[in-house]
Amino acid sequence: MLTLTHIADTHLGHRQYGLKQREDDMVSTTRAAFQEMIEERGTDAILLPGDLFHSRDLRPKILHQVEQELERIPDEVPVLVSRGNHDENLTPRDVTWLNYLHQRGHIVFLKAELNADPETAWFNPYDPDEPGQSAGFYDIDVADLDRPIRVFGLQWRGAKTGQALQQVANGIQETNEMHGEPAWTVLLAHFGIEDEVPTLGGTVTHGELRELKDVVDYLALGHIHKRYESGGWIYNPGSPEAHNTREGRAEWEHGYYSVTLDIGGADAGSDTSEFEVEHYPTKRRPYYRIEFEVTAHESPGDLETAFQEHVKDVQADMTEYCSQDAFMARGEPRAPIIDLRFTGTLQFSRGDLRTDELAAWVEDACDALHVQVNTGIRTANVQQLISEIDEDEVFKDGQLNTAALEHRVFETVAKESIYDDSAADVADVLGNAHQMAQADEAVEDIRDAVSSARQELFPELADDVVLDIEEDPFADAETDEETSGDTARGDADAETEGVVEE
Repeated sequence: MLTLTHIADTHLGHRQYGLKQREDDMVSTTRAAFQEMIEERGTDAILLPGDLFHSRDLRPKILHQVEQELERIPDEVPVLVSRGNHDENLTPRDVTWLNYLHQRGHIVFLKAELNADPETAWFNPYDPDEPGQSAGFYDIDVADLDRPIRVFGLQWRGAKTGQALQQVANGIQETNEMHGEPAWTVLLAHFGIEDEVPTLGGTVTHGELRELKDVVDYLALGHIHKRYESGGWIYNPGSPEAHNTREGRAEWEHGYYSVTLDIGGADAGSDTSEFEVEHYPTKRRPYYRIEFEVTAHESPGDLETAFQEHVKDVQADMTEYCSQDAFMARGEPRAPIIDLRFTGTLQFSRGDLRTDELAAWVEDACDALHVQVNTGIRTANVQQLISEIDEDEVFKDGQLNTAALEHRVFETVAKESIYDDSAADVADVLGNAHQMAQADEAVEDIRDAVSSARQELFPELADDVVLDIEEDPFADAETDEETSGDTARGDADAETEGVVEE
């Protein structure tokens, strides 16, 4: 028997919501999974198809932690890694941290050479004496078996994945003709499959995998953070940790696979070896959703009282949910991340709904690590605007004047916020940002335009911005794309309901 374990999307270094504890979670959850794989599953190799890191620009402390964790793994257990979109984008650097870990002997970095031949990928064999910066395939030698288990790697290719898959299928066939047929073949790759997890991007069709199936027995996928399987040969384990509130839902399974091969079947020369796959949940931090319907409450005070009673009513269920084995750390439940959602029609001014104060109360009452607020509400005024909108204003010569309509909506929304006194100006800013987005202008340019307008309209608010940075002896310059949006306890309406660029 031979056992392989398959984990993906560890995203080490991800300081989710700007919290150091979440950065630590990424490491501790991965450490616990590796420990289980070695001590309980008895793995012969660890497969990791992409997004080992959350960013290609690592702080020294993260790299140091990763090296420490990899050094805990016995030398006889290779860690086979391919590149994900977070490890490196499509304009790769000459040397990445995956190359570094490969050269240090911590991992075997597997990638396909795709540029030399547009039809066929080239795979270099791994040579432990001269490892180079990467390899194309790794042979796992098995006692009493004259053929190896062969593992190939395909790096993230984005929109070019379909073309790369054809090259890889041809390349695997050519490699096997050159180096001998393996007993069993694994491909590490980082992409999603259309229709397996609806509404998520970065996918290929089943048709594009047809020729690959002829030369691959086990397709070890990463990229989509939810577990799924297909066809008895395609497996995606789900990320060890959830990376947004959608991924934190109970129906999103997270963990790793243990793959046990029947070596006897392979030795007998059958076309495919018999193998069994079992999924194990990772020990991760729980997300718990609290929903509150605002429609029935006529004043902020009534809403606050009812809201607090509602939270108290669900606390027992939350405690039971967070006490599941998958959420336990050293025998104790982990403090949850709470997905706090307000729905319905608000009967009073939007500016009087102090979601930041309500979230702070929830964090304290529920001993939560973080409260992420999402609002799906509309105010009674906005609802009335929609029903009473003046056709003469928004229709011109029988055509919808979308700019006028947008301005009315944006102005009404602004009046329901702290920007009431400058509602028309705020509506202009929102309208401009919307036009820039429709023109596919860069996100950075849109953000800069909104930021500049905010400073011009509300210079006094800039004085309230304080950066509280914890001293870290390993720290260097760092930009965390989530810090600006996710650390605020306010209305995080913009939190992506898909996977964090999986």
